[in-house]
Amino acid sequence: MGLNSKLTTISLMALNILTRRQVCPEDDFLIEQHDLLAFSLANPTHAEGKTQDHEWADISLLETGIVRIEPKQDATISLVLSAGIHGNETAPMELVNQILKDVLDMALTCSVRLLVIFGNLPAANLGQRFIEINMNRLFSGAWKKEEGFEPQRAGLIEKSIADFFADGPQEAQRIHYDLHTAIRGSKYPKFVVYPYLHERPYSSEQLGFLEASGIEAVLLSHQSTTTLSYFSSELHQADAFTVELGQVAGFGQNDLTKLSEINKTLRHLISASALPSKAAAQIKVFQVIDVLNKDAQDYQLNIDADFENFTSFDAGFKLSQSNLSHYLVQQEGDALVFPNTKLPIGQRAGLMVREVSLAALNQV
Repeated sequence: MGLNSKLTTISLMALNILTRRQVCPEDDFLIEQHDLLAFSLANPTHAEGKTQDHEWADISLLETGIVRIEPKQDATISLVLSAGIHGNETAPMELVNQILKDVLDMALTCSVRLLVIFGNLPAANLGQRFIEINMNRLFSGAWKKEEGFEPQRAGLIEKSIADFFADGPQEAQRIHYDLHTAIRGSKYPKFVVYPYLHERPYSSEQLGFLEASGIEAVLLSHQSTTTLSYFSSELHQADAFTVELGQVAGFGQNDLTKLSEINKTLRHLISASALPSKAAAQIKVFQVIDVLNKDAQDYQLNIDADFENFTSFDAGFKLSQSNLSHYLVQQEGDALVFPNTKLPIGQRAGLMVREVSLAALNQV
């Protein structure tokens, strides 16, 4: 039996596993040495759910790579931290793992309801973005149209988040940071995608948190998607973001000192149950002005192989061309993000974006 068949077979039980927890004695380790990442990579497709009752919190291993912490004290924030939705994006997994370990070691006070998720563990073990299907295109129910490990895992992650938010106090603030690293370089190495809000205002509090976390730019999504952050934002009304933290590297090859700012702000949020009160002032904001679509087999983008996201162009520059069309840059400074031509005809080849004033955003 091949790897994919094994993963599919083992994962068929995934959507029901949350109801079959066992309670662990207080003196047993829920996770050996409180190292969720090591445990999850060693058990990439399944682990029995179990719960520990501590004086300060109930701690549950819901499934492999998914831990939920319910403090005994009242919590005003329900926080989801996810990483590794793409298996080769390892720096956020290492960062979140160390934060969780400090919480479990009681070296870091946990004053929030906390759900930690490591996404695509089989792909992480192989150093691949995914096994069969890009998991970050499988949420908001899109997983139901597919078969295999990744769709089943996406469904389990959705259920974990939905249950987590539903079980918390209705007045609690819902926050979800889905942490990633990018395949290519960027003029702004740390940036976020702010999911499409459907006329809801942007959060000035969250923009302040992001700037304090070292985030340099915000890309405002212009439409509904099937990403994990959009799922939490739209279906659960959470302040949710896809957070890009530099470039892809293998386990043990990440310089986590480059993530010191977000490490500090996340720890403050978890321990103090509070976001920074300072408003954003320097963060760049970009809106989508055009979508580039591959319309023919000879479609090409006139960019270098080492092109960086948010690189801007002169007005009139011929950015794309095919035997059916071409695209000329509309305005000086318009920039390109997420370029890709190695895809089927009809799919998105890139987004054209334009900087807008932070002050011009409809904020609350």
